[in-house]
Amino acid sequence: MSAGRAALLAAAVAALVYLPALHNRFALDDVPVVEHNPAAHSIAAAMGAFGRSYWPPEAGAGQWRPLLILSFALDWQISGGSPVWLHAANILWHAAATALLVLVLAPFVSEAAALAGGLVFAVHPVHVEAVANLVGRAEMMTACFLFLALLAGRAIRSRRAAGRAAWAFEVALLAAVAAALLTKEHAALAIGLIALDDLALRARYPKALPWRDYAAVVGLTAAWFLVRRPIDAGGSFAMIAPTFYGLGLAGRLSTMLPVVFVLVRLMVWPFDLSPDYSPQVVPRLAHVTPLAAGGLVLLLALGALALLSWRRSRAVSAGLLLIGLAWVPTANIFFPTGVVIAERTLYLASAGLALVAAGMFEWAERHGALRRKLARGAVPVVVAAFAVRTITQIPMWRDNRDQLLWALQTHPESYRNHLAAARALIRLRQYPAAMSEYQQAIALYPLDHNTLDEAANLALALGRDAEAREYLGRSLRLAPNDTLATRLARRLEQAEAPLEGARRRAAPSRHDPER
Repeated sequence: MSAGRAALLAAAVAALVYLPALHNRFALDDVPVVEHNPAAHSIAAAMGAFGRSYWPPEAGAGQWRPLLILSFALDWQISGGSPVWLHAANILWHAAATALLVLVLAPFVSEAAALAGGLVFAVHPVHVEAVANLVGRAEMMTACFLFLALLAGRAIRSRRAAGRAAWAFEVALLAAVAAALLTKEHAALAIGLIALDDLALRARYPKALPWRDYAAVVGLTAAWFLVRRPIDAGGSFAMIAPTFYGLGLAGRLSTMLPVVFVLVRLMVWPFDLSPDYSPQVVPRLAHVTPLAAGGLVLLLALGALALLSWRRSRAVSAGLLLIGLAWVPTANIFFPTGVVIAERTLYLASAGLALVAAGMFEWAERHGALRRKLARGAVPVVVAAFAVRTITQIPMWRDNRDQLLWALQTHPESYRNHLAAARALIRLRQYPAAMSEYQQAIALYPLDHNTLDEAANLALALGRDAEAREYLGRSLRLAPNDTLATRLARRLEQAEAPLEGARRRAAPSRHDPER
């Protein structure tokens, strides 16, 4: 089988497995970003909003993803906002990413091994959040553009080795990187991915990528940073995960090192999935623990394995390095981000897993008939198991109701799931039940001042002033500059002032024995 046919077959499997997503509607971030966002409803509106942040202003989360919004606008204008069409486009983006990945894998391994890696990528359950939830399209589009950049880089090297002009592919390389940057922020990794591919395939493409191309990619990325800075207005870095509130670098590392186990588990055993990895799904750890030390050992061991396997299996080595590189933007090591770990952000990292799987299949193919039979038998078993898990997970993202019910059932230890339940119950005007959910969220994780503010606001509305006072006091101790808590506390004081005056006037005076 040629690499092209392998790519088409893997893409077909990717599309087939995700057909149930056509029944999905809008869930979570789909609502503000797509369903209720005028910029995502027509091409003209999207172009008019090209210089505005990705999130609506009231969200205050910044970011700049104009090409993603433009893709939604194109779909909306064609279909009139049909969720079926929008989800079909997501499926096609995933199929395209899968096909391109097979072509990326092909120079590392045989066509059969590239197909095996592509099939693992096509059906991997960790992709469900990205594919079945509309806003996850950012991950697939960015992956497509980055894979195209790698293929363009290889074409440049190949043509240089043959003594032929390569300027058209150099333009294509920069265009692909620019498209990736305009889709999602982690495309800033492009320079690292291109360098890794250049080094890993030096035996196949003896001519290195010209330095002018590296300089152009760096310059393009720097220009993107400068352009997006006033648009984003620091919003991306202002929105950090509540897990990291009040934690410095040592606390972030203590929390994130055990996440290495979660990352590895999601890659190789992706059967327990979650829409959220906030406390207590992943606990906040202010100090180093044995689990954190174990995470560090595992991380170092994987790094050592990547380096030691560089000569024996370039595919395994490059795959492990790709996983690490793709994880860096959300690793919370150099700076805190809005997520501890999120399944949608592992889309590009799982391309590294596909490369590792392809390399292991290739090794088995070359080391005896028994290993070859085992490898050929293992691939359909793994692909079938992953496909079944993916298919059963897709309906969980149908809409906010189904997503919330699933989240509460599978991970009741997540405080954010109870917070989401409280907000949903408020919309349904079930206020006592909402307060109960707030109380559970606070009991699970009492360090999120925003949750305390929301609970205090509801307590005030229900006339439970003592409870509101307690929550506001705790919130202000955690975040003294919290404007909402300050405003609510002032409102509470103003409401209590007349009552306190009436109590004083009605109370007997110690100096008036007749009263």
